[in-house]
Amino acid sequence: MKTIREIANELGVDKQKVYRFIKQNHINEAHHEALQRSGVKYYDEAAETLIKQGFSDETASSEAHQNRINEAVFDAVIEMLQKELEIKNEQIKELNERLSECSAALLAAQQTTQAAQVLHAGTIQKEIASGESGVDKQKSASEKKNRWFKRLFRG
Repeated sequence: MKTIREIANELGVDKQKVYRFIKQNHINEAHHEALQRSGVKYYDEAAETLIKQGFSDETASSEAHQNRINEAVFDAVIEMLQKELEIKNEQIKELNERLSECSAALLAAQQTTQAAQVLHAGTIQKEIASGESGVDKQKSASEKKNRWFKRLFRG
């Protein structure tokens, strides 16, 4: 035979919780041999088994409830992460399209630059072949201006 305190200690719960369980389930009246020894009640093995079974049922029920809550939270997190993944995949697709556009524009600019360089090289070759360079052309243009100014202000 054990006391409420001994049963509570075995279960790892508060003594008041065991007492309330006993009262709620009327274990005192139906399944106990209460011996009054200095005001302490003792419960037989049948009552102890009922109490322990009740607490194990509560624990199992509480664990099952907690498991359902955990599953709901996990499902919500998984759903949220899947939505975020879809958004990220769409962003990656858009960035790849932009990158393709930029690459095409860069290629066109390189081709234009290359064509301009070829054209400029051709112009330089013509000047070299004709014997007149760009510096010579600038000098002759400058001299023509100077002559015009001299005529204007001389006269």
